[in-house]
Amino acid sequence: MNNKSIKVSSDGYVLLLSLQPRYAELIFNETKKAELRRIRPRVDKGDFLFIYVSSPEKVLLGSCEVKEVIQSSPSNLWQLVNKDSGLKKSEFLEYFNGVSTGYAICVQNVQKFNQPIKLARLQQEWDGFHPPQSYRYLTIEEVGLIGTMAEHDMTNISMRLQPRSKQVELNIC
Repeated sequence: MNNKSIKVSSDGYVLLLSLQPRYAELIFNETKKAELRRIRPRVDKGDFLFIYVSSPEKVLLGSCEVKEVIQSSPSNLWQLVNKDSGLKKSEFLEYFNGVSTGYAICVQNVQKFNQPIKLARLQQEWDGFHPPQSYRYLTIEEVGLIGTMAEHDMTNISMRLQPRSKQVELNIC
């Protein structure tokens, strides 16, 4: 990963997103450009996602920038992002079964960390760390800790995060 600093607007969010290895690989080789969700996380254009790859890899692998978030009915969403979703139509329909609205988080500027961070190290250096089931919001301190562990220059991060839920506001670094 290059030494590009991550800058987020004053109302920006940084999300730690858990993905299955299959989908993470597709994002990092840039064939999957839309991460699908049944519930919309509070992210918008210009916000950042850190990608944690779930079992068996168990590693925080890199980051990407939110290009846009699309909200639509599942049938329309399929028409808009099917080539970028990494899913077959049957998988897509099964995932969105029972909901009237779906979301596609379109990503760009995908980068792997110089030093991917294994779960054991995350838990050793980040007191109380548990990989999220789906996603969680990060504090500026947590982003800085990730930068240190990943040997990625984040010294110029300009971020003032909006207040989060009590769970996320806890300083767990």
